[in-house]
Amino acid sequence: MRNWILIILFFWGTLARANGRKNEDILNKAEKLMLADPKESFELAKKAYNSNMLNHQDKLQALFILTNTSNLLQNPLDVVRYGNDALKIADNKNDVVTKIKILGILGNTYQFLQLNEKTRIYLDQAELLLSSPKISDSLNLVKGNIFYLKGMNYFYSLDSDIAFSYFNKAINQYVNSKNPLAEINIKLAYLNRAYALIQQKKLNEASESLKLASINPNESSRPYPPQFIELQESFIALGQANILSLEGKPGPSNEILFDILEKRKNAPSRDDIENEVFKLLSENFLQLNDIKKHDHYEQIFLMNVEQSNRDAAKWVNKLILQENSQNEEEKKYTDQKYITIISLTSVLLGSIIIFLLVKLNKINKKRSLLKNKVSENI
Repeated sequence: MRNWILIILFFWGTLARANGRKNEDILNKAEKLMLADPKESFELAKKAYNSNMLNHQDKLQALFILTNTSNLLQNPLDVVRYGNDALKIADNKNDVVTKIKILGILGNTYQFLQLNEKTRIYLDQAELLLSSPKISDSLNLVKGNIFYLKGMNYFYSLDSDIAFSYFNKAINQYVNSKNPLAEINIKLAYLNRAYALIQQKKLNEASESLKLASINPNESSRPYPPQFIELQESFIALGQANILSLEGKPGPSNEILFDILEKRKNAPSRDDIENEVFKLLSENFLQLNDIKKHDHYEQIFLMNVEQSNRDAAKWVNKLILQENSQNEEEKKYTDQKYITIISLTSVLLGSIIIFLLVKLNKINKKRSLLKNKVSENI
């Protein structure tokens, strides 16, 4: 399950507000719109960023918004571009908290691109930074998010035991968090913990986790993001269908699966959930010895997997081209910087040499004059 939207909707809260500066209103508005309207948030942050009138803190704030909303809008090229720029500023300012957040978003993006090794590298860096003295106990949301993403990474790698342990770590952090976003995050952690338990065939525990993942908007202190409830309910239903299938009840499982497809046929944003439904349908019809329908849904599933892999490969190729282009620009900038430094150094050394030569010439003249006077007095 590569439930992209379920990973990205819960991200991260905001940075510190701008204080009385020219782009304050734009950046504050962009922050407030990150979850509700990521496209508008992105455009506002881009407008502020392109104004070239930002100090380092405002620039970092704008880059964080651009990175986060690009993640929400499923544009990995922009995530990588703005994220790496944000990392440079966060490093220079020694802003550990923002660095952890950006590393998490980048790790999530590389997971989407199916680059598991890169994912692990970024998330390991983020987890290592969690032990920094600058990460206070009050930042439970940030810690929980990193543990959650680490759990997803191991889940994709089919290591459900480690994934389960990280989902538990994430849940413990969210329980202790006072950030309202933790109310959303904990639902996601329970959901994916349930899927890890399903992989382990621990079906009763998985059912309990699915119940804990269910949504009751009346219990929340803030509105849930627009697409979150629908997707969460669909993935909970899919989990229940998985459990029924493993219990040898393919008929009831199929009823749930067809209901998911019916409810989502007009969904404005589709997700890999449909492909998981087709996969389970094929398995269920195999249990029912209906080979024709098994072959039908398996073919749809395999076609979608192939298309998904092609799409991921296209993104990776675009990313490589983008990184090569950025490397060329940085090389040109570095070369130009070195040329400038060498030129300035040459001018400076030349000036020093001329100064020393002039001074040495004066000293020699004084010596010669002194020597002549001494000779005259002998």
